[in-house]
Amino acid sequence: MLTPNQLAVLLFVFLTGSSIINIPAPLIFFSHNAAWISIICAAMLGLLVLLLIMRLARRYPGLNFIQYSSKLIGKPIALLLGMLILTYLIHMAAAIVMDIAMFLNSSMMRDTDYTIFVILIFLAVSMTIRVGVGKFAGMFGLLILSVMIFVVFNISLAIPGYDWHYLLPVFDEGIKPLLHGTYFIYGFPYGEIVLFAMIIPYVRLKAGDRTGRKLAFAILLNAVFLILVTLATILTFGPIAGERKYSMFEVARTIEITEIFQRLEALMGYSMIVASFMKASIVLFLANITLTQILGLPKENRQLIFPLALFCTIISISVGIRGEANWNFIVTSIHPLWGLICATIPLLLVSFVSLFRKKPKQV
Repeated sequence: MLTPNQLAVLLFVFLTGSSIINIPAPLIFFSHNAAWISIICAAMLGLLVLLLIMRLARRYPGLNFIQYSSKLIGKPIALLLGMLILTYLIHMAAAIVMDIAMFLNSSMMRDTDYTIFVILIFLAVSMTIRVGVGKFAGMFGLLILSVMIFVVFNISLAIPGYDWHYLLPVFDEGIKPLLHGTYFIYGFPYGEIVLFAMIIPYVRLKAGDRTGRKLAFAILLNAVFLILVTLATILTFGPIAGERKYSMFEVARTIEITEIFQRLEALMGYSMIVASFMKASIVLFLANITLTQILGLPKENRQLIFPLALFCTIISISVGIRGEANWNFIVTSIHPLWGLICATIPLLLVSFVSLFRKKPKQV
């Protein structure tokens, strides 16, 4: 079981994960200097999603999304929604590991085959979640703290290279870029909050435990960090900020203060790998409990972890060999739409139906 604090840490890790490195460049490309406003708008939408999740979780305590969907809309439709969520989770797990492998292959270890990275990362991820959610949740708290320290350290040392004129103009092309950026960043990562409806039963919700507030704080804290790294990218690269892939890694490359603070991109490389590894672990864990629920297996079943990891490995390798251009198209165009169809719309449907059903009696 998890405590509310551990759940909040997992949500922060889940939202921050690969987004803190990958989000700034495409978001700036879409929204230009209004990128930070897009983050605020998408975070507010994420809070609304969290509100719906917590409402359903407190109305149906101890049940995950598929279980209370069965009560509300019938088991066949609930299983269909579960299958949609499962496809989304498998896609996410494969994509996150694929991104780590591409980063390592293109920026750090160019002579090492991409496939080796994928296999080793999925092996580490599957072995991590085999130990149980309570144990890896405690470990992730320390790891994400180190990641955030390095990110703040990187942003602070880059200040001498900032050009504050790069923050203007805002809305130079109207509101359409803002809406495009909001749609993109809602799909990655704020729309993914829906998936936490599967993990809520691992926390014993009690009156006055402030679980909802702690999860809301995790979302807001994530938004603050995403705004900081986005502004740092704009202030460093200006008009070409939207073209700098792995933005904070590139910002770290510009830092050169005497002979002490140089080659700081190694710290950001560590941050990206560790943060993405943690998110991949959470996603594969969610995929396991979703598939377990669909098949009607015991809640603590872990026998499907390695088969799921193998399946995701095959997907990562087969998609990754098509190149980075294809990968960028998947992230910026397919992923947000996939999340909207397979996660957000099912949650809205179940929440709407719950409005017309009587609250179940508590035993």
